[in-house]
Amino acid sequence: MYQKINSKVDEKIQSIIEGDYEISILGTLGQEDYPFLSKILPMYKNNKIYILISDLSEHTQNIMLNNKVSFYYSMKEINNTKLNNPRLTLSGTITKLELNKNSQQYIDLLKNYQNIEKGSKMWGMFTDFNFYFFKPNRALFIEGFGKAYQKIYPSER
Repeated sequence: MYQKINSKVDEKIQSIIEGDYEISILGTLGQEDYPFLSKILPMYKNNKIYILISDLSEHTQNIMLNNKVSFYYSMKEINNTKLNNPRLTLSGTITKLELNKNSQQYIDLLKNYQNIEKGSKMWGMFTDFNFYFFKPNRALFIEGFGKAYQKIYPSER
């Protein structure tokens, strides 16, 4: 079903995770077991993936019920056949980081997050916004028709 991952494909996956994408979406499971999707801006720092989200949002409420989520990354559409464009889905678990806003770790994360979202300097300090750590266990990279690759991450990451 899936082609074997080689170093070139692994590098493409890593490049996407590090920010080479057009849009990213968070998939959670809602209270009534319906999928819920929302736009996010993942940040890759020190070999880890973080998002900064509000505890008041629906996707965060869903995470509190079920921390199994997916991140979907869409690349620039370069092919006329839209479904033949590259994309990446990561599945895994997400955990809220219980950090004081004045802690050095929070300040460092927020400073780095400002590189991808300038406005986060202000709203990142709102009491309801917190960083969440995403630990992927599976990647599905679709490079185009007939080019599907699966990567299973080690359980200790």
